[in-house]
Amino acid sequence: MTGDETMTSSKGVVLKGSDKLVSPDSFHPPVEITIIAKTDSTNLRMGYAADQVIFNWEDNLDQLRVDGGPAGNRQVDGAGRIPKDRFVMIQWQVTPQHQAVYVDGKLRFEHCGNYSEIDKPISIFPASGSVVTVKSISITRQ
Repeated sequence: MTGDETMTSSKGVVLKGSDKLVSPDSFHPPVEITIIAKTDSTNLRMGYAADQVIFNWEDNLDQLRVDGGPAGNRQVDGAGRIPKDRFVMIQWQVTPQHQAVYVDGKLRFEHCGNYSEIDKPISIFPASGSVVTVKSISITRQ
């Protein structure tokens, strides 16, 4: 993926076990990542400005986990749950000084920090037995 890219699948790309959907290119902020995906149960995970952002974490579905990266290891109670077996739209906006994560238009997490050195691919993956279906990924350089 180079420049502004979109990957779509009418049925979705199904990820399970150690499967990981990774962009072939790396991206440097500012960038906006829009993902339409669902999980059958727990653990819809994505990586870019953090090693992983976890929705429906298996130990606490309601806690959003942001592991690694400039935000460090942060948890936000009440921000992690997404509905099972229903596609949601996740928007991840990253600028050189800020990241924000939205689900279906509602802000779930934001952090100010130094994101200017990020030059990584975007990834989406399951964990702990979950099955994640990714319908589309759109990456827009801003």
